[in-house]
Amino acid sequence: MPDLRTTIREYGITAGTLGSTAGQTIMVTLLPVLLAEYVSSAIWIGIAIGGEGVFALLVPYWAGLLSDRLPAGLAARFGRRAFFLLLMAPLMAATLVIAPFLKGYWPLAGIALLFFAFFHAYLTPLWALMVDLVPDSRWGRVHGVRGALHAGGLAYGLVAAGLLYAIWPPLPFIIAGALVLITTWITIGVLPRSDGIVEEGGGTAERGSREARSEPGVWQEVKERRDLHSFLAANALWTGAVDGIRPYVFIFAAVVIGINTAETSLILLLLVGGLGLGSIALGRIGDRYGHGRPLVWGTLITAVAMFAGVGVRTVAGATVILLSSGIGAAALIALPYPLFAELVGGRAIGRFTGLYILSLGLGRIVAPVMVGAAIDLGRPLFPQYEGYPMMWPIAGAMSLAGLILLRITLRSAPRDCANRDRSIR
Repeated sequence: MPDLRTTIREYGITAGTLGSTAGQTIMVTLLPVLLAEYVSSAIWIGIAIGGEGVFALLVPYWAGLLSDRLPAGLAARFGRRAFFLLLMAPLMAATLVIAPFLKGYWPLAGIALLFFAFFHAYLTPLWALMVDLVPDSRWGRVHGVRGALHAGGLAYGLVAAGLLYAIWPPLPFIIAGALVLITTWITIGVLPRSDGIVEEGGGTAERGSREARSEPGVWQEVKERRDLHSFLAANALWTGAVDGIRPYVFIFAAVVIGINTAETSLILLLLVGGLGLGSIALGRIGDRYGHGRPLVWGTLITAVAMFAGVGVRTVAGATVILLSSGIGAAALIALPYPLFAELVGGRAIGRFTGLYILSLGLGRIVAPVMVGAAIDLGRPLFPQYEGYPMMWPIAGAMSLAGLILLRITLRSAPRDCANRDRSIR
């Protein structure tokens, strides 16, 4: 068991998740409400929000590579990962504060793109720290806490922000900017003097730039290993299933269920509450019994709940779907990254984390546009609801496809990884 100081450090590293998730959720849920004032097509809203994925493709790998290989002088002064957190947090906060004061579709779409560029340059080093400084026997627990903070960020963006928006539209954006700065300060404050040194007794941290330069190509390894490329594809699909519907949640609630933004925010408490508690529980279960099997069940539950969502017309029906989705999505938050870190063995983690987040971006590029197109094409089927029920079966299909690829991953994982994860067969 780690001592109190080590435990505080391990969990404190995750603090930046709260602010960054709050900011990202604001951008993908409330910015569409602002965009809807200037465009009527759901596809155009999806294009603006789906632009996040462009930067999720371009930025994470290079952010991970640069943090792996940061010059010794900068690394000694700021820390290899902390340097990027210090650089990106103020830029993220600034774009959040500016966004609600802009007018017109293109200025809003442009500020969203800037935010997402900074967000993904921030996310990769933040996640890499959780492998650098945490032994592999505790990855699940720490990522369970990260999942709970992620749920807290979602709660802010989906619940509190909706209520604050009703008071004054810029208010939730301004508070999200402050959260980014405060939580980044906490994360950096708990780091040791050098955030890339292997701690005594700590599992699989980065060994520094000399090792990073000598390792075989990360892209080549992913190409050659079936378990890695099938996992990354699965990660893109279930990310798309969840993030593809987020830009349309408030609009769906207004058009189909007939409730306003504030009422929708209160109902979403069920979802984020389940996510937070479930993430902590599943993180502990994953460390003890393996991360693979709980992830399979979580993906299955999510897929079933999303397919059932096409029939939701009432607050009661939405409540059932949200409770089910919360249970399943908790597994998708807490377990994929620890499982991926096991597959790659915790080495070159900056670059591998960049590829992991790149896979998230693939889902975020395609999914919002696919869901927006499904909504537009579904108007003849659901004319009374402007086609919005069609967002659910598209998301369910992506989740189900991710489940199939996850099963392929678990069956083709190397034997040494199977020894670490007792659920892999």
